[in-house]
Amino acid sequence: MTLDELKSYDGKNSSKAYVAYKNVVYDVSKSPFWQEGEHEASHSAGMDLTSELSGAPHGDEVFKNFPVVGEVDEEEPLLKTQTPPLEDMKNRLRLLYKKFHPHPMIVHFPIALHLFAAGLDIVFLDTPREDYAVGVFYSFFVATVMGFFAMIPGLLSWWINYNLSTHRAFMVKIVVSVVTLILGIVGIGIYLENTNVVYDYSLLGIIYHAIILFTGLNVIVLGYYGGKISWGNIGEENMQTVSLDMNEPKFFMGGASPLDRKYEAPLSMSTPTSSAKISEQKERGVSSSEQADISILIGGAAGLGIDTLEKILSDAFKRSGYYVFSTKEFMSRVRGGSNTTLIRIASFPVQAPCWEVDIAVALDELALEHMKGRYKKDTVVFADESLNEKGSNIVAVAMKERAKKFGDVRYANTYMAGLLFGVLHVDEPALLQTVEKHFKDEGANIEAAQAGYETGRDIRSLLLPPLPKADIQAVEKLHLMDGTTACGFGFLSGGCNMMTAYPMSPSTGVLNFMASMSKHFDIAVEQSEDEIASLTMVLGGWYGGARALTSTSGGGFALMGEALSLSGMTETPAVIYLAQRPGPATGLPTRSEQGDLNMAIYSGHGPFARAVLAPGSLQECIECGYLAFELADKYQIPVVVLSDQYLADSMSMIGDIDFSSYEQRRYIIKSTKEYERYADTESGISPRSVPGFGEGLVCAVGDEHDERGQITEDYKMREQMIEKRARKSEALTSEALSPVCIGEGDIAVIGWGSSKGAIAEALQRLDDPRLVQVHFTWVHPLSREQLSVLDSYKYKIVVENNADGAFADQLKLYGVKVDEKILQSNGFSFFADQLKSMIEKSVKELS
Repeated sequence: MTLDELKSYDGKNSSKAYVAYKNVVYDVSKSPFWQEGEHEASHSAGMDLTSELSGAPHGDEVFKNFPVVGEVDEEEPLLKTQTPPLEDMKNRLRLLYKKFHPHPMIVHFPIALHLFAAGLDIVFLDTPREDYAVGVFYSFFVATVMGFFAMIPGLLSWWINYNLSTHRAFMVKIVVSVVTLILGIVGIGIYLENTNVVYDYSLLGIIYHAIILFTGLNVIVLGYYGGKISWGNIGEENMQTVSLDMNEPKFFMGGASPLDRKYEAPLSMSTPTSSAKISEQKERGVSSSEQADISILIGGAAGLGIDTLEKILSDAFKRSGYYVFSTKEFMSRVRGGSNTTLIRIASFPVQAPCWEVDIAVALDELALEHMKGRYKKDTVVFADESLNEKGSNIVAVAMKERAKKFGDVRYANTYMAGLLFGVLHVDEPALLQTVEKHFKDEGANIEAAQAGYETGRDIRSLLLPPLPKADIQAVEKLHLMDGTTACGFGFLSGGCNMMTAYPMSPSTGVLNFMASMSKHFDIAVEQSEDEIASLTMVLGGWYGGARALTSTSGGGFALMGEALSLSGMTETPAVIYLAQRPGPATGLPTRSEQGDLNMAIYSGHGPFARAVLAPGSLQECIECGYLAFELADKYQIPVVVLSDQYLADSMSMIGDIDFSSYEQRRYIIKSTKEYERYADTESGISPRSVPGFGEGLVCAVGDEHDERGQITEDYKMREQMIEKRARKSEALTSEALSPVCIGEGDIAVIGWGSSKGAIAEALQRLDDPRLVQVHFTWVHPLSREQLSVLDSYKYKIVVENNADGAFADQLKLYGVKVDEKILQSNGFSFFADQLKSMIEKSVKELS
């Protein structure tokens, strides 16, 4: 092996980590001390360490436990030295800086001493004493000298860590630091020239004291901007494309991101004539020949750590370069029962679950029975040896016994994560990095994962599908995210600055997300006493000029009916995130169903306009969240965003989002003395103002009213107001987004909301050119223009995750003939492999 070949084994991006010492090449990949190819921030993998270790107190005995993988080619002298390029030098300096942190270690002393000197000088000016004067000078002198030495590593950090960024924070720090240093030198010179100057009211005396006090203020500025740089995501080169990595909380902090700037922008009081639209999406089809995936089902009782195992495996597989999708089904209990999590890794983007699995992991005995219906004939099942389960596909593993050796049976999770990586022959470093990230300083978890990996590598003769091809370069640009988080980002991009809700699964995640965001944005978050209060508080927020949101599920939305009507009558905007679950009543509170469409469309008494949006992917979650606020504000109506348990809790992958493309348009005017809140306009949309913005009176009343907002029972005014509100519906309907159509056949497979991914994969599996996927995101109000695309199809099959075919019924109201309905209401979302068979059956019946 040549030294050039050795460089490719640097331990980065899940590659092997090799080092050379005295002509011998060692594999250090499995050592926890060589994470990401770095050892103690001093040595890097992929290099010859002979010269670097020549002065070390140890010899080659440190390598005796590492496997030898080759020798260095004789043609390459081991002691040959080369001048490293500039980037290599920066990387080495960066590692040393990361280890010792010289700037933050030094800079706190001059900051503290400058503040002490300024404070003591104030005391001196009040009570002039010699010991105070001496204390001020020597504190100031030491602070100035140490400030000079603190600037050197600070400038070094600016170069190696931030690439000489010209962001305002860096420029301010540099200018203020130089000014402080110059003032310090001047102040020291004044004092040394005449120590009695501190007692004088001469010009030099005034300048001396002014310098002492001014530098005290300067270091406060330096500390402030230093904090913004350390914790404010400052220094990013690309400020327009925002990373959505939830593992990097710095994204949310400070003012650097366009989302932050957009959020803090003042209200625009104009009323744009153009309407908000969801951005055009590019759909990517994957042919069956490209598809390669492995499905892993993990089962066990609540409390055994299935969620932790899901996070570790999903993150580790992503680090290894695989596309990842995960979803879960769980019982309504805190402990016990039998739950499962499905993880799919693939060589292509995955957007749906499958019923049959390649690998199953049973963490307890009940899981074996619970998962049995999802086995294929060649499914490999890993179960603890204590379960005494027999079968040709059962692999007994001493997971609990091995976990106990590390101190706790709960280490079985990381042990099994390691075992799965070993069985699949996925490189170990990505897993160890993930385990270390999740468990911080708990070394036993790393040891458990390593032990599991070794066990997995030793298991032979398993009939497993081939490992999908990894694509680290493409996958590392993506981010794992669930639908809840994506919707939350959408609501933020729409300008949400108020959230009130009563917790109800599966909608509670959005409440939690917005609460976490309130630490970084000016968002008012309130857990209300019930759903009635939450929506009425939302109406109050919009009335006062906020962009407010509430979240709930079916039972909670049922309680909001009267407040929904209040929104319609007062023409006050509202945005409601409705995460569906099976009903009636409590139903299946932790399962999934598209059962609330009719309630979203018809809830509330009396006629009034509303919009209902139903995203089916992470991208659509963000876009519908944004569009909901735009529509609500423009048309002064309630907008419902329909999600469900499956979409909310499933994790898939998404790229960076350009939040600068989501323009927050405001539709509020400044009122005059003659202002009429419900002025009868041609469009039916009355100019909306808020209390205190102008001279007019802003009335809002649940009774029928005239144009000023005063209560009336005049029948002519009643008719006028009904007609006015109805015209808003006409304008809103004209904006209805057309469905996305994928394919060129004559049989339309129609879906809406969360069924999008399952339908897409089912059609890919069928590979029938006659089939076209038609996906609706805008589900109410529908329009003939929007539905005209369906006229070109010979047959129409509607797929819905409910028992009543609510969307098919909506289509029939507009004269669309529905030839077949595929309905499922068992608490599960659609599985791509099962749905393939259902669609195939329906097509045969139509032919």
